[in-house]
Amino acid sequence: MKEIRLNPLKAGLKLCGGLLAIGLISGSFYTIEQGERGVLLRFGKVVDVEDSGLHFKIPFVDTVKKMAVRTIKWTLKTAVYSKDIQGAEVKISLNFHLSPASVGNIYANAGMEYDEKLILPQLLSVSKDVFGKYNAVSIVQAREELSKEICKALETKFAPIGIIIESVQLENIDFSDSYEKSVEERMKAEVEVQKVKQNLEREKINADMLRAKAQGEADAKIAQAEANAKSIELVGKAEAEAIRAKSDAMKANPDYIRMLQAEKWDGRLPQSIVPSSSVPILKLQ
Repeated sequence: MKEIRLNPLKAGLKLCGGLLAIGLISGSFYTIEQGERGVLLRFGKVVDVEDSGLHFKIPFVDTVKKMAVRTIKWTLKTAVYSKDIQGAEVKISLNFHLSPASVGNIYANAGMEYDEKLILPQLLSVSKDVFGKYNAVSIVQAREELSKEICKALETKFAPIGIIIESVQLENIDFSDSYEKSVEERMKAEVEVQKVKQNLEREKINADMLRAKAQGEADAKIAQAEANAKSIELVGKAEAEAIRAKSDAMKANPDYIRMLQAEKWDGRLPQSIVPSSSVPILKLQ
């Protein structure tokens, strides 16, 4: 039986050739997932940005950097100072995403570490600037307004370069224990002052209502008295007119008096008559 001897050199070359072929074939294709973009580099230079799917590249010449364009959430803790020089540790949540059209430029300017090179410095700077505009009491009471102001400032800075700021949330603001206690006591005192003011206002309203009611009752009594006086005046005038009318009638007709006497007479004559006196009413010829 003939013995077959393999040349180690040839075998090694064949193995290397096979591995090289496999490497060339496998290195010629790549895939991009949904929510990503592929930055295609040729000898380190950005030449294209690929969408999701299967793509071809030149082995050993082209490389691909995959960058997410979906929403990314960042949580950061940092120290800030208020306008009245009160220190606090704040926990900030930032939601953002990359504009697909700007992925190439972002990579070219900052690489894969764009978040640490671009976003982090601006987030720290803007947060300190915004907190420095408010005193500590306002910061505690207006957390939502501060979040909106930080978000707006970051939007203005990052929109031109294709980093879209979605939202900013101040999850926690931690002042020193002693200062938080003093703020709490101050707020309680302000609440008490407001209660006192409300009570005083309520009492003032009640007093005004009582005063208005008393004035109304007084006005009503005055009006009633004036009406009664007017009524008495009218009755007096009517009676005076009646008396005057009777007087005028008696003056104009003397027999009117005798008629009245006859109307008042009960028909009985006096039991005794004084001599030389006449019988009442009766006038004898």
